[in-house]
Amino acid sequence: MEQLNQENDKVKIALIQEMICSKPVRKISSKKKTALTPEVEQRIKEMVEIDEERNKKLGPNKQQLTAAHIFRKLKGEGFTVSESTIRAYYRKLKDKTKECFIKQHYEYGQVAQYDFHQVKVVIDEKLRIYHQATFSLPKSNIKLSMLFRNENMESFITSLVQAFMFCGGVVRKIVFDNMSTAVKRFCFKTGKEKEYTDDLIKVSNYYGFAIETCNPRRGNEKGHVETGGKEIRRNLFCLKYEFDSEEELFDYFEKELKKYNQPFLEEFKKEQEYFLPLLVHPYELGRLQHSKVNKLALISIDGNFYSVPDCYVEKKVLCNVYSNQLMVYDDKNNLIAQHAKKDGKGEYSINILHYIETLLKKPKALPNSYALKQAPEFLQSIFNQYFSTNPKEFLLFLKNIESFDELSKYGFKNAEIKEIINNDFGNGLSDIDKVSLNHLHLTSHLFGQEVVNE
Repeated sequence: MEQLNQENDKVKIALIQEMICSKPVRKISSKKKTALTPEVEQRIKEMVEIDEERNKKLGPNKQQLTAAHIFRKLKGEGFTVSESTIRAYYRKLKDKTKECFIKQHYEYGQVAQYDFHQVKVVIDEKLRIYHQATFSLPKSNIKLSMLFRNENMESFITSLVQAFMFCGGVVRKIVFDNMSTAVKRFCFKTGKEKEYTDDLIKVSNYYGFAIETCNPRRGNEKGHVETGGKEIRRNLFCLKYEFDSEEELFDYFEKELKKYNQPFLEEFKKEQEYFLPLLVHPYELGRLQHSKVNKLALISIDGNFYSVPDCYVEKKVLCNVYSNQLMVYDDKNNLIAQHAKKDGKGEYSINILHYIETLLKKPKALPNSYALKQAPEFLQSIFNQYFSTNPKEFLLFLKNIESFDELSKYGFKNAEIKEIINNDFGNGLSDIDKVSLNHLHLTSHLFGQEVVNE
């Protein structure tokens, strides 16, 4: 028995020695391995691109993307990857080699670049946003800009045609951003091109210039207009941003832009010699659209409503829609209405002269009508002070006026009308019977003559 125990001890000792001297065996962990898959990498890159795009639009801000936020976002989307892996990859993306840019050389008349920039100003104590269309010539360094209320197709085409007219010719190629007015559809399949909008193709074919667009998020590919448009916006509006009216804004913009381009005019004159010739007739800027007049003598254009003469109710009319106005024609191509184009949605532009015949049949509807509310302020003042009890006579007076512009030749001035009414009509002339309607446009200070008290 003792001998058996000794043998067992020897076996145990041998096993222990073998374990000590043999190569260690690592224990395989049951923990699931984290993986930075291509899908995870692509999703992180997408978030980083959004972060960089926000910084470009907002400038300095504290809404920065972090690795911790990326980790939480990926976890919520069902990805299995550790936060340390995310941090390492995010750091790698942020520390990537800075992009190298290639200096460009341009020839006269060969290339122009185009872009839109937003401009914020205060008009009549109200914040307004305008869209600055900039057409730049990298060779001569000229930058042509126009302000529009909207960045729509009408504004886009108008700015191009106006630029060609200013240049007195056409460049051979224009580089655009991937704006919706230029690019209809992206084709990501290999060998496919972007699909341009029909309107841009029509203008291109009409004037003979080639179209080129940048790669997505590569504003540097049209760097001249990118920096030039921002420079114009900054130089013209960093200190001067308040205006009494839109007309004052446009006048200021035009004058300051001339000063800005003054140093480059000599070089621009040289470039003009290399432009393609303009056609005799400029491209038609308007967008033709048929519309049916409703029971309120209104037509709907781009979500807004415009009046036409009440005799066209339930009839079809043809509209020519421009960037800032629209013209309405009947079936014989006679101009029947003209309006300044509205910017928003659900807005109304109503000319009281379009409703004279209907209002003469229903004069009591005049005081609370949209037609009167949207009439020029001086007409509302005249009605409220002298015709409020007799709206029919007011309508008879208006019936002899073909347009509000006709009133100006007699001396009507919006800014002076209140003072004239208060000073001249306020002295014992509270009743309209004291001044005959038939003599009003011949005898009052409104038309540069003395008031005749009959």
